[in-house]
Amino acid sequence: MVRWVFVGSALPVLLACSAPQGAGDEVGQIADAQAETFKDDDVRGEASRDFAYDWPAQVSAVPRLAAMLGSQREEELATQSAEWQQSIEEFGDMGCITCINRSYSKTWNVAADTPHLLVLRAEIFSYTGGAHGNSNFDALLWDRQANDGAGEAMRPIALFVNEVTIENIANGEYCQALLEARGERLEMNIEGLNKFEDCPSVADLVVVPTSSDGLTLDRIEFLAAPYVAGSFAEGPYEFAIPMTSALIEAVRPEYRASFSVND
Repeated sequence: MVRWVFVGSALPVLLACSAPQGAGDEVGQIADAQAETFKDDDVRGEASRDFAYDWPAQVSAVPRLAAMLGSQREEELATQSAEWQQSIEEFGDMGCITCINRSYSKTWNVAADTPHLLVLRAEIFSYTGGAHGNSNFDALLWDRQANDGAGEAMRPIALFVNEVTIENIANGEYCQALLEARGERLEMNIEGLNKFEDCPSVADLVVVPTSSDGLTLDRIEFLAAPYVAGSFAEGPYEFAIPMTSALIEAVRPEYRASFSVND
């Protein structure tokens, strides 16, 4: 098994397979924070496994956040390794290459970075055998002011009163944005089509507030994995709507100052 960690533009450092990769208190000083790219690959005859997990410098700049994601990474790696080992034991002698190959990648990127909130979104790809892999999304928010400035991680959707409130207010807008995205991708005329037909609920989407000025959150991105908004062949969809005064009313009172209307 080979494990590599790339920090910024530095050369890769080979780590012992048993060495945990976490983030200590000394890691992530803002002045010298760097992005991290982690890889762990293994090959046993015809069976192969690859694992990648990346995050931007903004995560490394927050030791507690980096430690949390590092711990999640190790758990996901352990899960993949155990499942791969089981597949080798069950299918290794059957000549089924797709049965014993595994792949996983998760890449975190900054969706918004304001004085109060750091919003992250992740793109995930996994292959666990079969005809094709699957993609998905994730989102995470770091509240810099929580816990008397110590910070706290939460899901971006938790900024709002609840998912139903968002849906009741913005259903027409985000369903229209999705319909336009599908029409463009599928090259179809959407005039006269019912935008609410096949439009997923907010609970089935990943909600990601974003910022156009780096000061406040003024848009909401909705991320739909394959099958959520269309067939698998259509792939994932990303669509957005501007923040409105009505939507800000759906924000929890303690976070409303972090949002603004996008005219």
